[in-house]
Amino acid sequence: MRYDPTYRTGMTVQTIPSPRSTLAEIDRPPHRVGGYHEFAPPPDLADALEALWIYETLGIRLAVHRVVPDAAVSLCFMGTRALDGSADASRLRLIGPVAAPKLFAPPSGHAMVAIRVKLEWCRPLLGVVPSQHMGDEPCYADIRPDLAAPLEERLMRTTESADALRLLVAFLRERRTARLGAGAAAGAGAGTAGGDLMRLRVSMESLRRGAGAPRVATLARHVGVSDRHLRRLMVDETGISPRHFVRIQRFHALLRSSDLAPRPSWAALAADHGYADQSHLIREVQDLAGVTPTRLHEERVAE
Repeated sequence: MRYDPTYRTGMTVQTIPSPRSTLAEIDRPPHRVGGYHEFAPPPDLADALEALWIYETLGIRLAVHRVVPDAAVSLCFMGTRALDGSADASRLRLIGPVAAPKLFAPPSGHAMVAIRVKLEWCRPLLGVVPSQHMGDEPCYADIRPDLAAPLEERLMRTTESADALRLLVAFLRERRTARLGAGAAAGAGAGTAGGDLMRLRVSMESLRRGAGAPRVATLARHVGVSDRHLRRLMVDETGISPRHFVRIQRFHALLRSSDLAPRPSWAALAADHGYADQSHLIREVQDLAGVTPTRLHEERVAE
């Protein structure tokens, strides 16, 4: 993987307002699927992060979890914690964009604490290019030892997932402040690599609007480049085409809704999420998840 010095399913839940918060301080439990808990990012990082999440097998019935396509990168501290909470066997890994569904069977005692970073923010915050890590889970220290080593050392001293999550939030907050300050000092602007990254941020945030998102050609005109340039920029940086990115975003929005329903009405959800009809929704879910919507929902409920 090239070193550049410049630089897992979603559910909307409670906001963690600051890195000093702990999970125990949240009034209501987060939305969850089995051992998976997802939290909204802090407000000051919401433009750069998709979510914060924790997956733990302690105290739950072990089940095979279906990992679905994901257009984000997770910085994840993962491994098996000892009974005393020590995390010496855990490592800080980068979970690249997930292109295809797969089954994951976590061992007993397995814990994952992570932050899902929006693809267009991976280069400035994590120092990595998402397209170079599609489907991979490398150790972060193998890619950016300068950033990973001190953070991983602190993470290994934690005994609670909440503490590890706070460290990850603090790390990304510091990186965001430092990189944005460096960009402003350098005067990055249109026609530069910094300008292209800004175009990418504006365009991808617009595409996240789902059915209300503008067409790529319209976005290209808005940011002052050609349609072809914007498509190539997005694929080169993220590894995902604009059309496929929109499909994955819509699929995750569908999951957020169906996870809350004991018996989802797929026809109603199709209308709510911009699918042409129920048949279109079924085809899309089968293509992205590898199973029918009903089967996927049953699997998630069973966890």
